[in-house]
Amino acid sequence: MVGRIGSPSYSIGKLFVYERNSYRLSHKFVEDRDAELVKYENARQDAIDSLSIAYQRTNERAGAENAEIFRAQVMILKDEEYNARIIQNILTEGKNAEWAVSESSRHFYDKFASIDDDNIRAKAMDIKDVANKLIRLLTGTDGALNIKEPVILASAYLSPSELVQIPRDMLKGIVLLEGSIYSHVVILAKTVGIPIVLGVYMPESLNGHEAILDGVGGQVFTDPDEELKEKYRFLIDEEDRAKIQLKKFIGVKTVTSYGRKVMLLANIAGLSDAENAVECDSEGIGLTRTEFMFMDRNTLPTEEEHFEAYRDIVDICKGRSIVFRTLDLGADKGADLLHLKEEENPALGKRAIRICLTDKQVFIPQLKGILRAAAYGDVAVMYPMITSVEEVEKIGGLMKEAKRELDRDGISYGTVRQGIMIETPAAALISDELAGMVDFFSIGTNDLTQFTLAIDRQNRELAQFYNPLHESVMRLIKMTIENAHKAGIPVTICGELASNPEATKRLIDMGVDALSVLPKDLLKMRKVICEL
Repeated sequence: MVGRIGSPSYSIGKLFVYERNSYRLSHKFVEDRDAELVKYENARQDAIDSLSIAYQRTNERAGAENAEIFRAQVMILKDEEYNARIIQNILTEGKNAEWAVSESSRHFYDKFASIDDDNIRAKAMDIKDVANKLIRLLTGTDGALNIKEPVILASAYLSPSELVQIPRDMLKGIVLLEGSIYSHVVILAKTVGIPIVLGVYMPESLNGHEAILDGVGGQVFTDPDEELKEKYRFLIDEEDRAKIQLKKFIGVKTVTSYGRKVMLLANIAGLSDAENAVECDSEGIGLTRTEFMFMDRNTLPTEEEHFEAYRDIVDICKGRSIVFRTLDLGADKGADLLHLKEEENPALGKRAIRICLTDKQVFIPQLKGILRAAAYGDVAVMYPMITSVEEVEKIGGLMKEAKRELDRDGISYGTVRQGIMIETPAAALISDELAGMVDFFSIGTNDLTQFTLAIDRQNRELAQFYNPLHESVMRLIKMTIENAHKAGIPVTICGELASNPEATKRLIDMGVDALSVLPKDLLKMRKVICEL
């Protein structure tokens, strides 16, 4: 069966044909409109909670950038125009909640799906995912995939939230009838190395049959003969050999051919990421996203909870240096317990350090937890979204307060290096002043690019204009590195640019001291650096 390339790799395995529990979409009037609205609001909140869990799982497995898929879907569920249409159908027209969701979603889906652009159509797929999730919750048909052995999963359609429910070791490949290379589920699968073929229908009668998935050629072979299986076993072995070649870089120093040493660090978002980073021979942790401490809960994490979580990561990392970034949430990706108001421009709003500097109940327990974890290893703390000298001074005062409270309570703690993220043009432009106030810089190239170019990096319609190698961005990076080195402090790159081989030589020539990447990219980037 010939289809389209989704994620280029190969696999041989048993087919698991996934047919969803069907639901009947009734179209009827309801007598109690207020009760129907409550029914919808409960389903909407359940969907938000479920997608928040998917966000956290994806953050841990595939990094924050891939987890943004679920943030975008939560934003649809919170979108005023989308909800207003549903509510109007329920309250004004007296329609049942399932039909109201279907009608509203179809209206917005059609607007995006009719545009001949795969990036924009991906937005339509977000709306479809959200609608399916809501309707299944409303009809009681929102079930989980029950896969008990490694399989090639075949389905007409698969949502990102369904994908992240499945343990990675249970998926040998995916065959989808619907979807494009820009669809979220394909992007996620490629990130974690799952081969995919698109545009192929698998009838339920093939459930349990053996199949070969050729994600490089975009083909699926069912009930293959031994000769064909032997051919693909050879190709799979070739892939494995390439992976083994990368593993040869475990234990190798990250040094260019001309003797330039670069630290290769990992970005992590939890304990499982830390374990993966150690397995991939990370030289340290350049960025620990601590947002996992605030997700999917109703109360703020206590000092003790912070301490225990961070100490566990320190223990796993076995003597490596670890940088903990303090809370970096906002209205666009905020935990519900922070009670953040919706904002028109959340990326520019109350987020990250701005929350911490206005709410000590959030910040002080986290600082104390990090300080206590530092008694067990080489720990640093890093503050996001800095724009001024005054902010760094205020942070210093709160750090002193955290230490005073620990001293008062007779609790031991360690010494932490303190650094800031350079991810706003403001911070880059005053990096000469900031360099004298901290122990290190970490350049967050994702936000730095977005703010410098005035482009929302999550807006697929603007993807052609988003360029992290734009000369303005590179000049700000170079200026930051020069100012840091004048003050005698090191600089790490921790955004997507750190794992972009096109940028590697230029960043090293600028004098960057370390690159921090997802654990899955560590060996790839070590190979790139060693071959420069």
